[in-house]
Amino acid sequence: EVDPKNGPLVTEAFKEFGSGKWTLESWAEHAYSLGYRSRLGNRIGRSKWSDIFHHRLYLGETWMKLGDIPTKGTHAPLVDEDIFTQVQQVLRQHDKNKQRTRRHKYLLRGILHSVDAGSPCWAETNNKKKISYYRSRQKVNGSQIFYNSKSIEDQLPALFKSLTITEDKRQILREELSRFFIEEVEGDGQLKTAEARLVKLERMEKNLQRLYVEEEISLADFKENRMQIEAERSRMRITVDGIRQRQHLIKADFEVALQLATQFDYMYENGNFDQRRLLCETVLKRLYVEDGKITREPEYNAPFAIIARANGSGTVTSGGPEGIRTPYLTDANRALSQLSYRPT
Repeated sequence: EVDPKNGPLVTEAFKEFGSGKWTLESWAEHAYSLGYRSRLGNRIGRSKWSDIFHHRLYLGETWMKLGDIPTKGTHAPLVDEDIFTQVQQVLRQHDKNKQRTRRHKYLLRGILHSVDAGSPCWAETNNKKKISYYRSRQKVNGSQIFYNSKSIEDQLPALFKSLTITEDKRQILREELSRFFIEEVEGDGQLKTAEARLVKLERMEKNLQRLYVEEEISLADFKENRMQIEAERSRMRITVDGIRQRQHLIKADFEVALQLATQFDYMYENGNFDQRRLLCETVLKRLYVEDGKITREPEYNAPFAIIARANGSGTVTSGGPEGIRTPYLTDANRALSQLSYRPT
């Protein structure tokens, strides 16, 4: 049950933080001044507020997951999906991979990986020399490897151009993916098992009612067995809903991703820094650099790994969608809308 005192405070906290006016630290101070307190009456710290704002319990979900999809609980949500999403966007602005200053910006911060040193790269600027660079975190023969940031980032237009798919290819992939999802739904053993069990539970309940009417079992036995059936039926419904929700989310992600994939080169060429940075975050999980050159096949965020593989092979039959909810898909699609689509 919702705490009558603290429940509304949590709801208000989400709304206020989602406005974008606060950092976690400034919000912690402001919340304390408003009377927000821990159970012991102390100030709620920055890290605790971060836990609260990230916790999907307040959306009405539970800690249990079906695959990657949290299951709904029976408790009332304290925040709706729109406000929760706004809060996540504000939190991402303070993520370690985001730009914290306007003075020096890096498109590949947190993404670039040095093959020479076998390690991720830091993004730094030498103010005296006025040079920005990516530096390997690990050393090679006692020295770190440096890559000129402009030289590396100048290679990105060609990369995104090579990843861009044609409209004809998008339609082909959509058809192949549609067939894949139909086969997945029809062939999902877990879904079939859960649905079959629901049908059986319905029959069991009818038989139980018949036995009670015919006075073959007592009222106490009838109630006990009906409660067991109801409990299992509730679990099975959650399982079925979770599987269907997962399938829906994956398919929706691919529809958005395929549209974005037809516009990669246009988005990069015409986007401002923030839009280009968002494009890199959306598509690339890890980009490899060796001897100053982008090399190897990049690691992509789902579902772009499937699209990139299909763009090279012409088929998506080698493995299905391996992941759900690329974090920046919605933001990237919005950025594309701001740029407006290229003329057809």
